[in-house]
Amino acid sequence: MADSTIQFVPTRLNAAPIVFRGMTGRELGLMAVSGFLLGLPPGLIGFYFIAFAMVPTCMFAGAGLAVWYGGGLMRRLRRGRPETWLYRRLQWEAAVRGINRGQLIVNTAVYRPGRDRRRRSGDRA
Repeated sequence: MADSTIQFVPTRLNAAPIVFRGMTGRELGLMAVSGFLLGLPPGLIGFYFIAFAMVPTCMFAGAGLAVWYGGGLMRRLRRGRPETWLYRRLQWEAAVRGINRGQLIVNTAVYRPGRDRRRRSGDRA
């Protein structure tokens, strides 16, 4: 009986599909949640002056604006880069600012291959 396993699967079959405005589902969710959070303060101000209905209205408006304009911005920023670029960029930004520093090396140093030619005081001649 012949072996029925697939020997070659193109990487594009495993790639996350584009859902809306050039963003994958995960990126769309990230934009929507950030828009909800950005819409909360204006909604609370509207709640204080007008009515409670301003809170969800501003939150959903913020999510819609973040998805619409954030999708265009992300499409421009990510043009020609790999799919994981956004996540690695966010991880690097966090590491540079001191958040979650243990996962990435952010120090700059000069490394030389080979042995040190200077003699140490404890070495034999």
